[in-house]
Amino acid sequence: MNKILSFIVPSYNCEKFLRKCIESFLCYEVSDDIEVIIVNDGSSDRTAEIAKEYCDKCNGVVKLINQENKGHGGALNTGLKAATGKYLKVIDADDWVELEALPLLVDTLKGIDSDVVLCHHYTIDITSGEKLKWKTYPEKFGVAYDLSHIMDNWKSFDRSLTFHGIIYRNDFYKENSIELSEHVFYEDYEYATIPCCYAKSITPLDMFLYNYRVGDVEQSVSDENQLKRVSHTETVLCRLIDEYKKSDNMDEQGRRYYAMKTKSLLLSYMTTVMLVEKNKKKGRQMGNIMMERFRKEFPEVCSLSEKQYKIFRMMNRLHISKRTWEKISRSSLYNKLRKNHSFS
Repeated sequence: MNKILSFIVPSYNCEKFLRKCIESFLCYEVSDDIEVIIVNDGSSDRTAEIAKEYCDKCNGVVKLINQENKGHGGALNTGLKAATGKYLKVIDADDWVELEALPLLVDTLKGIDSDVVLCHHYTIDITSGEKLKWKTYPEKFGVAYDLSHIMDNWKSFDRSLTFHGIIYRNDFYKENSIELSEHVFYEDYEYATIPCCYAKSITPLDMFLYNYRVGDVEQSVSDENQLKRVSHTETVLCRLIDEYKKSDNMDEQGRRYYAMKTKSLLLSYMTTVMLVEKNKKKGRQMGNIMMERFRKEFPEVCSLSEKQYKIFRMMNRLHISKRTWEKISRSSLYNKLRKNHSFS
């Protein structure tokens, strides 16, 4: 029987989390319609053993691919190529899905053919216990919108146009994707930018699917690791520039989308080098060099980022920390002025 939804789970030394992740897919109602592809990326712990246990127990649902370590992007490349479902969804091995949402999601995917489907997701801070809702706010759920509408109503959709919110139609992804960068972190920006910039139809659904753990100092998104791996962010930014320059079949709305997604990573980079880097002069120099490259090679992103870049430079000189900036950006006054939706 043809599968409706393929889940790809890139897995590296995740024995502490993998059981919870896999168990979240095991819904009897959809067992014939989904596949869960665990890509063991050269783990040295019991990741492969645990995955094999579920392969034997859940015949036809859970599958295991073992490979030498290629990093998160390399594991995704392998899993995405192996997927047979009508739609694709990536879930990291230390995260999990809403089991109760699977029957409705699968049934909905049977009846639509959009290039991209969006679901809400949660972030769960494992330190504080804070749970935030990342949602879309379309005029109507279950309706296919084009990129022109998305870009004209960006703040109604942007929180789900991410690695955690995007579901791709399999044939669309394989026709428009690139090989994701290997052995670097933050390549999920490549995944959420390309091929989504080529989408002709994007359908938001009013359901929560992904549970994303945050607040772990070992995660790639922690301040310490973002600073330690700042060269990875630089690699992905430069890859996005190079792929943009090579694209010759992207329409105007696709270029707008590509620029907005690249801007998001650029500002994340600026936050790290300007506010997390303790050597403030070094941080400013790094930010200046990257911004200069964008001025020359991707001016659309430079234009979108210029105002915030200047604010980061000012905060850098005033020695304002990232934590202080996050308090400001989370404040109700700031979000009211920015016309942002609430996370509650």
